[in-house]
Amino acid sequence: MTMKKLEFKFPFYRFCGLDFCNCYASVYLYLQGTATKNANYYCQAMSGKGCNECWNCSDSLQEKSEILNNLFGMITKGQWVARQSWSGEQTNIRKWFADEYENSVDKTADFLAGFTGWDYKKITDKFNKHIASSVDKGKPIIAKIKSGDDFRVIIGYDGDKLIDPDYRPIDNPPSKPTSYEDIEFIYIFDKKIPQKYTFLDVFKIMAKAMESDFTEKIWDDFLENFDFEGGNLGDLNSSVIKDRYKRLRDVAGWIPNIGHGLGVTFGDTDLLSELGLDIGQFGELIDTIRNQGHLLHNRGYMIEAICNSAIALNVSDDEKWPWDNHGLITATHLIMELIVGCDNQILTAIKEAIRK
Repeated sequence: MTMKKLEFKFPFYRFCGLDFCNCYASVYLYLQGTATKNANYYCQAMSGKGCNECWNCSDSLQEKSEILNNLFGMITKGQWVARQSWSGEQTNIRKWFADEYENSVDKTADFLAGFTGWDYKKITDKFNKHIASSVDKGKPIIAKIKSGDDFRVIIGYDGDKLIDPDYRPIDNPPSKPTSYEDIEFIYIFDKKIPQKYTFLDVFKIMAKAMESDFTEKIWDDFLENFDFEGGNLGDLNSSVIKDRYKRLRDVAGWIPNIGHGLGVTFGDTDLLSELGLDIGQFGELIDTIRNQGHLLHNRGYMIEAICNSAIALNVSDDEKWPWDNHGLITATHLIMELIVGCDNQILTAIKEAIRK
């Protein structure tokens, strides 16, 4: 075979590795022929120096890739809608996401392709024939690698060699080109089709996740551990209180990320419209998610700051918690209540949207 290579310049999202969601986001942008005005910008992550959050990539394909990865991750992994437990044990909804999607790439492919409206096939043999045919038709291929959970995007062939795209700016891009021997199976894409799944299905997944955590009383455990009066925290040694703050700090980092992730996911109304969301009909829901996401983001940082202050407090481990610093614990409880309130408002808005 002679060489043929697609003009594939659709970026991958740096923070997701080469999972199916990341690869499909880039392939989807290519299949849609997505274009943006901001095409030439400096990105130090492209040269391996890491992202410095300069936001030069605003309104670019990189930003589109980030939004899609946030959305796809929310649908198939519970990102932004499934909370962590105080104990560290896997919650019921996280087990469900693992069983439903993470342990079944086929289900993930079915939902994302069905949601974005693209016909596809899974191929398990004669890769050279199918890859050549797909490239000749102007369609990239997603390949599952035998070792691990990684995927690759194939954008061309050169004789018996395959051609990969530039995977930057992801961390640790593949050290060698993909070969036929590396491939376990492939997904090839055909034509645009009506959506099999819609945002109504997405909203139901979001509601299922958040309702499950409320039913399991995930937040109650956090609140009880910082109930100064009801939990008799004034009678506990400072070492116990500090251990609780250390645990809270371990998990507090995801609260700002949740807020940011929700805001990003529902921040591009043009992309949401392309994916079938009626902005006029669901404008109130979008505003609620954005506003409450912003509050989650800021309140998460407040919790992290309080944790650091409490842990750094100069008090012996065997002493009781200083009475004149019980305000740290009270403030922690109050901010956690505000965070729970954000979740309640988001869930209420989603359930109202489902009823429309």
